[in-house]
Amino acid sequence: MTFEQILFLNHLMLYLATIGFGFALLNALIGISYMKNLKNMTLIEVKIHKFNGRIAIGIFYALSAMCIYFSVIPKFMDNEIEDFYYLTIFWHTFLGGIIAFILISIKFYIARFKKDFIYKYGKYIGPIDGFGGWSLAYFTSSIDFYYWVNPAIGIPAPFLMPNYFVSLMISFFIGICLFSIVKAYKFKKYGKSEKRNELHGVAMILHGITFGYEGSAKELIGTPVLYKYVFPKTYEFLVRYAENIGLNIEELKKHNINEAMELAMNKFAEIGMAEKVKIEWLSDKEFTIESVNCSTSVVRSYMKPEELENSICPWGILAATIAYSLTGKDIEISPSEFNSIGAKSKLKILDKEI
Repeated sequence: MTFEQILFLNHLMLYLATIGFGFALLNALIGISYMKNLKNMTLIEVKIHKFNGRIAIGIFYALSAMCIYFSVIPKFMDNEIEDFYYLTIFWHTFLGGIIAFILISIKFYIARFKKDFIYKYGKYIGPIDGFGGWSLAYFTSSIDFYYWVNPAIGIPAPFLMPNYFVSLMISFFIGICLFSIVKAYKFKKYGKSEKRNELHGVAMILHGITFGYEGSAKELIGTPVLYKYVFPKTYEFLVRYAENIGLNIEELKKHNINEAMELAMNKFAEIGMAEKVKIEWLSDKEFTIESVNCSTSVVRSYMKPEELENSICPWGILAATIAYSLTGKDIEISPSEFNSIGAKSKLKILDKEI
């Protein structure tokens, strides 16, 4: 590897580290703004936080790969390569490399596979593992380059970042500017936060009442009778309401059941009550419906566990109603599996026609 190639890689890594730390700062600022309760984040902020986090993770792992490559490249300055490794071995390789990699990987795993855990302890995991890991990687790499590699080995600083403080200022500029844009867009979308809280407060109250009615009705008339009458009445409402969101229930009947359910759930998710509503087909007659980051999921934190036993998420009832209208067959719904950010319901299309 030539000196010019080493120079290019050093500059590329510095630019990526500066930009990546700016993205990490953005996510930290969004999290701090909802430190008391992460569930109060709007869907816009949730989506941006996720998307931005994926970019930051991608940049970090790309930098990690380049750092590993650097450790195995052939000598490019025979008489000084030993000094290069000696000066970076602890502060950058150990703290900014190994420790940072472990912290960010833990954060990635929890955010990807332990969603309940991240919403419960995210205000600690985010700053410690996410932002903490990025801080170690950024500060050790920048200090290492500007105060050791640059003067000792003679690799010049990037044109746009002649010194450490300019690099730091660019990172803060990226993070603060993006954070301001996110908050401005949120204000444009929702208006004052009080207005949004009032709307979602009403939705949560109605959500809680739904659970109350469901439990009482099942005790009085039994589950089969309840769903026999609930689906037709809910369908009558959907036909009228769907027009307001650009969905024609009758038009859905021109599609097969898989496509129709996907189209309907995507449309209903657009009203902003959930980040997404996922459908997974287990067979041609059995599927699950899962709400992710449902804005009313917080209502369950005010309910006793026994009050949720054998209960069904309204998204499940909505999906069953649409499936009922499309197939003309009975729909069997299993009790929903509730979590901190939504619920998952299993539905089965029965052979018996109405």
